[in-house]
Amino acid sequence: MNVRTVIATLLVAAAVFVLAPQAQAGAADKGSFFASGQLGLNYYLKSGDPEDSQSGGLDLTIAPRLLYFPVKNIGVGGEANFYTYSNSYKLTNIAIGPRAAYYLKLNNSHYPRGCCLTPWFGGNGSYWMPFVGVSLLYLMNRQDYSGYVSNASGFLGRVGVGAAPMIGDHGTAFFELGFQTQSLKNSGGSFASSNSSNKIYLEAGFGAFFFK
Repeated sequence: MNVRTVIATLLVAAAVFVLAPQAQAGAADKGSFFASGQLGLNYYLKSGDPEDSQSGGLDLTIAPRLLYFPVKNIGVGGEANFYTYSNSYKLTNIAIGPRAAYYLKLNNSHYPRGCCLTPWFGGNGSYWMPFVGVSLLYLMNRQDYSGYVSNASGFLGRVGVGAAPMIGDHGTAFFELGFQTQSLKNSGGSFASSNSSNKIYLEAGFGAFFFK
């Protein structure tokens, strides 16, 4: 068998695989991916508080997520969170770790296609897609105030419920309500300290499902 015959056989096999009828896949189905994220930018006006500079302050938040669905409805992967605030006082938080989520996609969970003002909503994948998600992140914190630099590390845990209504067959605009707890420890000698905090969060973002 010569090289041209081998190449022709491979091309025919690839064409058959691509053109052959296959089961219709969709969002949160086995083998699909989900990439999502949030972006926040705030400018704080100057005030009379001592910790604020006369020029005000600026903060930036970037929070990407990536999930893979090894089985239908169950996604595993990771997420990261970058936050920075800067004026005369500088604060940076970086968190990264695993995430797991369960997306409920039932045939009767479609929303009415005429209920939305934009024509992008609808298509074959007009699911509400309620979900529950859990994340555990390693957290690194750095603070710089008037030349004093403090570094701390710890953990951040989140559990939340929400919905990810589909935009067409791939896109989504999701929202999530949940509980977050975090713990930080600074082991810097005489400045050693530890603190923990809890909060209820409500957030929204955009994402897309990728599947064949």
